Amino acid sequence: RALVAKFVEHYNTVRLHSAIGYITPADFVAGRGPTIWAERDRRLAAARELRAHRRAELHQEAA
Repeated sequence: RALVAKFVEHYNTVRLHSAIGYITPADFVAGRGPTIWAERDRRLAAARELRAHRRAELHQEAA
């Protein structure tokens, strides 16, 4: 029973599920999905901008 309970807890509170946008079921049920997705989008946009900036710097140095 303890092993099954531990698995269920992990499955619902740690493991990300693709069908619900790569968040945990606990986050989905608690309504935290939109906040998590917005933060994820913000971080991805920042990473894209940083990569574009670094690529531009490399091209300027090479020229």
